[in-house]
Amino acid sequence: MPEKPTTRSSAVPHRPARRTLQRRHRKILQDNNIENQATQLVGKGVSPGSVVGRRPGPRRRRIFDKYGWYEVRPEGAWSTTRQAEAWNLATNRRRTRQDGVLAGLNTMTQTLEIVDAFAAYGTDTSGINIVVIGDIGRGKSSWIKTVCVLRQLVAGRQVVVLDRKPQAGRGEYTPLAQGLGAESIRFRIGGSGACLNLLDPAISRGGDHDHGLEGIVPAGQEALVLAVLTDAMGRELDEKEKAAVGAALLAVNTAAHATGSEPVIRDLAMRLLDPRPADGTSFGARWSERALEWGLEPGLALARLAERDLRGLVDSPTSPAVRDALETHPLVHFDLSALPTDGPALRVVMTAINTWLANRLAARSSRYQQTILIVEEGWHVAGGSTGEVFRANLKLSRGLGLSTVSAFHHPADQPADSPARALMAEASIVVLFGQSRADDAAETVRLYRLPGGTEDTLMQMGRGQSLIKIGSRDPFLLSHIRSPWEVELTDTDSPITGRPHPEAVVVHEAGGSS
Repeated sequence: MPEKPTTRSSAVPHRPARRTLQRRHRKILQDNNIENQATQLVGKGVSPGSVVGRRPGPRRRRIFDKYGWYEVRPEGAWSTTRQAEAWNLATNRRRTRQDGVLAGLNTMTQTLEIVDAFAAYGTDTSGINIVVIGDIGRGKSSWIKTVCVLRQLVAGRQVVVLDRKPQAGRGEYTPLAQGLGAESIRFRIGGSGACLNLLDPAISRGGDHDHGLEGIVPAGQEALVLAVLTDAMGRELDEKEKAAVGAALLAVNTAAHATGSEPVIRDLAMRLLDPRPADGTSFGARWSERALEWGLEPGLALARLAERDLRGLVDSPTSPAVRDALETHPLVHFDLSALPTDGPALRVVMTAINTWLANRLAARSSRYQQTILIVEEGWHVAGGSTGEVFRANLKLSRGLGLSTVSAFHHPADQPADSPARALMAEASIVVLFGQSRADDAAETVRLYRLPGGTEDTLMQMGRGQSLIKIGSRDPFLLSHIRSPWEVELTDTDSPITGRPHPEAVVVHEAGGSS
């Protein structure tokens, strides 16, 4: 028997139709509410065109209220990597420091960055020496002059500059020194310039310094003289020659102290060439006579240096301008641009200044004076025995409060065992400017263990842009910024553009010479 067909009452609509009717009903109520609000506003004098209806807030549901859906949750909620991917927003790289000297603008975060060896020591680095590497014309000198010189002076620190690069017949830093009112101490072969005595009493003889700190002992007179002799003679001195130099050095210092004078290397040369009969007694009765002959070749080498290669540079009493340099102005400018690059003069003078400065700082190390030493074209002090003395003094930088800033051009040109390479590797802060040669960029990346692909970054950086690595921190890109006054003082394009430097015009008007 067939089933009776089911029928649905026409008075009760089916479920989809009922939902549609409910939505339309809610819409009518909302529209009526908006119309009533608008009518009330118009009745109060508001123009009908400016009336904007406000919809009621969403209705809260009981089930969501039960589980606290609409309230702030004090505890976190579980999620997945896929869901939380939208929360991975860009984050700002933290600033280098909150105290110290500003260097420029972070290229990625557009925040100011601080590059300061003294401020970074102890937290970001374990040393205070800085190396600056880059091609000529990439802004390397401007960065050093502003960040490592001008702004360090504002921070109350002492700055000493070894200015090797000539510009318009004088050192490149001469306009900067004149603008700050500091004297330029110029060295020339022949005696017409300043002199720093290789045997200056400020350079220790036994490693002892009044008012110094225990254990901080820079290279002394004997180490400096032996290094100069090794480079001048082209070989290592044997033990007999070293013993003769040490005995003669003690003798000339004792004689000078008795007369209240200052010994010089001519006195040491003549003591080696024409020793006193009693000079050999310290070697015992058996060798007392033979020991008088041990200093012949070192004496001849010192006499030649005093008469030719080093004449007027380190063979006379120290000039008053040099002796009082650290006390007269916070900026000390040693102009070495007139010294020849061939021969030992430039390297010996730079090493002698470094040793003299280290000994002066050791003598007053209890005063805790922070000092910056600027060495342009650092490879001049990296080679030979004098370079070893220079690097030995660098190892005392923390105890002396002496931060050395050295600049280099082409790392790939330095052999793997080069002293210059060792000097670059020992820096705690590295400032890398643009490189045009692929081999220089690759060698820089290998030397400082930079991330892969940094070679392209180094070769694409423009003028004034640098990649800075502080200690073990990740490197960051920096755009160097200068004030208009700093731009004038750091201008090095005058010989090329033909426009005189502003300071040169002032000197011409005041002193009659440009």
